[in-house]
Amino acid sequence: MYHQRDSFDADVGSGIAGMAVFMGMLLVLLVAFVIVVTVVFVVRTFVKYPEKRKTLWIALAVCVACSMGAEIVYKLTASGGAIALVGIGVAVLLITCLAVDLKNKDTLMRENVNLIDEVLHTSWWGSEDKSRVESQDAQLAA
Repeated sequence: MYHQRDSFDADVGSGIAGMAVFMGMLLVLLVAFVIVVTVVFVVRTFVKYPEKRKTLWIALAVCVACSMGAEIVYKLTASGGAIALVGIGVAVLLITCLAVDLKNKDTLMRENVNLIDEVLHTSWWGSEDKSRVESQDAQLAA
């Protein structure tokens, strides 16, 4: 009777350990995916908007400086909270890339025109005006 109970406890323990390993691997894959998507977004933003590279380089420098600062703070204080500086640097870089990307997107944006000028300076009878202008130009040329 005791032998069966020990076997059951071992099966439950190995099941829990297997589930923990599976969840750990899933978490590692999720983190790797997020890192790859982030790097692709940053590189794509650098390539797509060359006129905004100065802003993007400043944000990248802030990210690198925050990472170096986190390493220095960790070595000096041995505090686990120093890793927050890395998160701040990455957040600055991602927010800058997102702002540049959103500011320069042309999707669903109308041209910047004044409605009054557009209505007043539009030819309502375009074909008649063109033929009249062409006939006046022909008479002036003759």
